[in-house]
Amino acid sequence: MSAATTARISHASASEASRRDWFLRDSLWSDATWIFAPTSVLEEERPVRFSWAFALPSGRRFTDPACAALLESARRLIALVRTRSLGTGVAQRAVTVLVYFNHLRTLVRWMECEGFTRFDELDATAIADFKQQIAARTRHDGKPITPTTLAMHLRVFGYLRRYQSLIGDGLTFDPWPGRGTHAAAGVYRCQRVSRAYTPDAIVVPLVHGAIEFLTACAVDVLRAREIYAALMTQVQRRAPGDKARYREAARRLRAQPICTPLGVYTFRTLSEFYELVDMLYAACFIVIAYLVGARVSEILHLQSGCIRPLDDETASTVAVLTGTIFKLEPGYHGRSHQWVAPEPAVHAIAVLEALSAPHRLRTSRPELWQRARAGFRGVTEWESNSVEPLWIPSTTRINQWLGRFAARLSLPLHRGQRWRLSTHQGRKTFARFVALRDRTSLFALAQHLGHRDRAITDTGYVGTDYSLQQEIEAEVLQQSVAAWEHMLSVPQLGGRAGAELVAKRPQFRGRSIKQDVKSYARLLVEAGLTLGVCDWGFCVYREEYSACRGDAFGPNPEWREPSTCARCKNFVISSEHRSYWLDQAKRHEALLRDPSLPTQTLKIARERLTEALSMVRSIDADAPP
Repeated sequence: MSAATTARISHASASEASRRDWFLRDSLWSDATWIFAPTSVLEEERPVRFSWAFALPSGRRFTDPACAALLESARRLIALVRTRSLGTGVAQRAVTVLVYFNHLRTLVRWMECEGFTRFDELDATAIADFKQQIAARTRHDGKPITPTTLAMHLRVFGYLRRYQSLIGDGLTFDPWPGRGTHAAAGVYRCQRVSRAYTPDAIVVPLVHGAIEFLTACAVDVLRAREIYAALMTQVQRRAPGDKARYREAARRLRAQPICTPLGVYTFRTLSEFYELVDMLYAACFIVIAYLVGARVSEILHLQSGCIRPLDDETASTVAVLTGTIFKLEPGYHGRSHQWVAPEPAVHAIAVLEALSAPHRLRTSRPELWQRARAGFRGVTEWESNSVEPLWIPSTTRINQWLGRFAARLSLPLHRGQRWRLSTHQGRKTFARFVALRDRTSLFALAQHLGHRDRAITDTGYVGTDYSLQQEIEAEVLQQSVAAWEHMLSVPQLGGRAGAELVAKRPQFRGRSIKQDVKSYARLLVEAGLTLGVCDWGFCVYREEYSACRGDAFGPNPEWREPSTCARCKNFVISSEHRSYWLDQAKRHEALLRDPSLPTQTLKIARERLTEALSMVRSIDADAPP
């Protein structure tokens, strides 16, 4: 072979290698560790990386010469995962590739135990055995893994089958003909449980506590931080050493205790001051996540000045939160989006802007969530001469903040156990809260959450519209059954339909009264008897009596309000609604005592007072002493 030919072959090989590892940065195709070039702004500070030199059950490493052929096939497989998706054929983000690598590593280790050295040696029996072994695994809580997790393991076989010729090694048969990976994993044969929302008994005190914390002590914490920064600048010149500086700072902060809803903070140590700042960040995250519904990636990349008035002159008082959506977006910088922001969220952003001001000044970057990694004593990041590098906090660190904040709030137990908060729950809880109160608002909900289409929704946080709709229907069913149980068992019902219902409901006797009531309530719901549940009463819906001009499908949400319901023949109230109508009576009594109100307003207030008192009397009329 001539020297020229050899040179051409070498150049061609180098060119091919260059094309193969186009998605890597600071690493090459043949390296044991692959470092991926960032595929979005989210990965810029923490590039995705993994090592091919993982240990095998035999004690060898996957990079050992004996595994060279299988290693090359595995590299080609991962390159294909990065280059194209099984579903859409478009390139995938590096974080997605990391998930596939973890599942591929599991498969490779299993193959060595079973004596397979190539992917094309796998047959139907082998794949069934692998599937059975993965399905038998348990989670950290001891429960079996979900079918969705099993499906992710099996998706590797989809690549091995479809791209066998490009990989040079793969499956020679279709592992589940006529079915998809999810069907093979049993995903569609089970009830898909989307990621957890925070239960009502937990979320109400959590959000209330976060709002109260920001309102009560944000200014004091910010002032304490400024005192600390100024003090460290002064003491640094005259204090002989670090310990003396920090003792002096702790002494000065100790003299200024901060009263918070979580208790009085008397700073005995600087660690307690650092903890209080962390709690301020946690409260900001909770308010934004639960009242806006943005994803964690969208919250953590908010920038200074993100609160703006709505681009509508007729609604200039409405504030919007301007940020970026990264999920399912091919662009490096994501897609700009706006969320409607309530007043507590606007206040949380203002607190974040004040907190992050020193960091933004030092880095000349606009992100609101810049923090130093927990350095010496934790508080050094607030010193004016600090050189600690600043980063956007990881999801793990946010979860730690949430856990500590929840512990300080002493939230109630859920089914006898402490509820574990996580970053995704705010979005899911927000979506569920909106959807359960008005199922006609799913289009607006999808637009607010940033979904391009109702049919393509975020299965990781909210669930697809189909599964979300299933959850809504299940929740409505549960509410209806509980409402019927209540109406079938309480001694007195008010409202125009209350007396009729009491007269016609069956009398339950015997030892199994509770079970009989529950069964009868479910029977009424499954029979299709529409029941509306709201804060001021129940609607035993019948179209011909509907005062809200409802149709064959149910009450009209545009006309359904307390006064309309009060004069409707479908309306029922019980003792649990008494507080609502008493509050209405007190509110209108206060209006009648205001001499500055016009006559027409006083007339309406008098009518509403009479209406509220009538509702209360209808409950109390025959109530047992």
